[in-house]
Amino acid sequence: MDPIEADPKPLDPARLAAMTEPELAELRAALDDSERQLRRELAPLQARLADLAKRQAAVATERRRRERQQQLARRREVREQVKEGQAPSLRDLAEAADPPEFGEPPLAELEFLLETGGAVALGYPGARVASLQMTDGGAVATVTELGEVRRLYAQGWEFGVPARSGVRVHTPGTRLERLLEPERCFVRARSAAGPS
Repeated sequence: MDPIEADPKPLDPARLAAMTEPELAELRAALDDSERQLRRELAPLQARLADLAKRQAAVATERRRRERQQQLARRREVREQVKEGQAPSLRDLAEAADPPEFGEPPLAELEFLLETGGAVALGYPGARVASLQMTDGGAVATVTELGEVRRLYAQGWEFGVPARSGVRVHTPGTRLERLLEPERCFVRARSAAGPS
């Protein structure tokens, strides 16, 4: 039987103070023996835990590899769509006589892309609604629907604000933002985009 299990009384300070030096030495030896025994018993479990951690790391690495391959494949797909005109630029959509096949939905229902295939979000980081700004040189409108973008553009409005032209975008999940020329911001319906 474990020496400590044979003496289950708690080691409160009053009890320790009442012990003689030989009793204290005997208790210390019993505690040391119990610790050594427990470490021996734990050694195989710790080895198994270390092995499990290595296996989990290997699985996580494989998942990251697959996710990166999927991201690269999606970006290649976007670049091909841009080349083939399947993902028109924001300027192309604004200038077109007819609405695109996917209609004139809210901008939040569209995916915005770079020529490299990377996805960007419209507006400032942390904005609740996807929007862009348009100006007639004096007034500024915040637009949230593609139909409104097309209507204002047909009336002579431009993308941006009087001091700065362009479409403000940011990398999703970051605070990185920039202005893009509307002809370098490509658009497709989210249903055509697949999982992002």
